Amino acid sequence: MPKQISAYISSETQEFMEYYSYKYGVKKGFIVENAIDYYLQALYSISEDFVIPAKIELKHKSFEKVVDMIENPPKPTKELKDLVNNYGSN
Repeated sequence: MPKQISAYISSETQEFMEYYSYKYGVKKGFIVENAIDYYLQALYSISEDFVIPAKIELKHKSFEKVVDMIENPPKPTKELKDLVNNYGSN
């Protein structure tokens, strides 16, 4: 017996889901169930080490640090240079 769920989604996700539903003539419930199924299959199939969150929330201070690192990137370390230079040589 199917069960109903409730979830909050962004307005962008909702707009895209409604567009897809209309364009391809599928019900939104079908899209949601398939999305959950694909997601869970992927999680089951790969190592947890490779699961990266789709969205990362930062506190304001941390966000400022990230912006500063992007605008003023640190010089690469010797280890990073060695890694890049040796990439693909194995």
